Amino acid sequence: MKKLLVLTLALLMALSSTAFAAVELEFNYWSSEQEAGITAVVDAFNASQDEIHVTATIVPWDQFWEKLSVGLPAGSAPDVFTINALNVVDYAKNGYLLDISDLFESGAVDVSKFPQSAIDTHTVDGTLWAVPKDYDNIAVYYNKSMFDAAGVEYPTNDWTWDEFIEIAKQLTDVDSGIYGAALTPNGQSLVYDYIAGNGGELFDEEGNCVVNSPENVEALTKIAEAFLSGEVCPSVEAMVEIDADTRFQSGMVAMNFAGSWMVAEYVECWGDDLGIVALPVMKEHKTTSHSLGWAAAASTEHPEEVKTFLTYLGSEEAGELLSTVVIPAYEGTDTMWSDRYIEYGADVFTTAAAEGWTVPLPAASNNAAEVYDTFDNYMSEILSSGEVESNLAALQDEINALIAE
Repeated sequence: MKKLLVLTLALLMALSSTAFAAVELEFNYWSSEQEAGITAVVDAFNASQDEIHVTATIVPWDQFWEKLSVGLPAGSAPDVFTINALNVVDYAKNGYLLDISDLFESGAVDVSKFPQSAIDTHTVDGTLWAVPKDYDNIAVYYNKSMFDAAGVEYPTNDWTWDEFIEIAKQLTDVDSGIYGAALTPNGQSLVYDYIAGNGGELFDEEGNCVVNSPENVEALTKIAEAFLSGEVCPSVEAMVEIDADTRFQSGMVAMNFAGSWMVAEYVECWGDDLGIVALPVMKEHKTTSHSLGWAAAASTEHPEEVKTFLTYLGSEEAGELLSTVVIPAYEGTDTMWSDRYIEYGADVFTTAAAEGWTVPLPAASNNAAEVYDTFDNYMSEILSSGEVESNLAALQDEINALIAE
């Protein structure tokens, strides 16, 4: 009888532990520099739950996308993962992403708390496929000591492109290998910003590439002139040899056009000598803003538990925890990030979002990643040769062919 009682109790305990075992969710991300903040978010969620447990894993960039490209079609992808503008379109169109529209429609995740550019980044064919996680945009970092040595006044947020050119020339000493600015010949940190800031666009409302427009020809001609003048910035070829970040951190240039993700690194490098200011204006204030999102696999075996986790990720509390490592997308928590670096002028990044200066990183409606790379390849040729119109015409044709595949 005693043996039977022991066996019965053991069976009941096993059944009980099975009945109340937490559902395990796998969450993957690639941003190792954000580990502290993301770990805090996941730990806080797990501490609030008895029925769900999330395991977060950092997967290096290349391996991350390889894992998703295999796992999503096969139904073996992680339950939740971070996603960017260049992949959300194709993944959504292929049916790989879990439809979480009910979270937004019910108000469980309040979309009014996120910048419109972040919402637009993750919206495909009218459906929002990810909870906005963070946002970034582009500004000009400058070295105050180099300005002081040259007797040049610091730039202000209302400066123009022409004023930037003149300031850069004053700071350039070619014989010493010093230039006023570093300009990177790519879309996100330079060209997309001035396509929008000069009244142009990359894609029209139907998704066709319209890069070869008068507004874009004008903007790229001005940028090419800066590269070709020899008095503003190093040549395109020189920028390939030594990149903008290296030049800025080694004192080879006084200014650098770069994203908000560089603030902590530049503060560590230059301390009180660092200043940050808005991009110089061609026609209007505009800056490219990329946003990462929290998305889920359509193949997850635990859609309701995933939605519970995503609801938390879209909360103010999660945004507050993320503010130690990135600009969170949730309203008000972004300024918690910028307040950490307010003395350097980092509030220009949150001001850009608040004032509507931000435009989403352009993403093609098909083959988005390949289109992005193709655009950047053409920029090197255009900005090193100054042959703008003919190259933009060829680029437009090539991008539209990729979209039509």
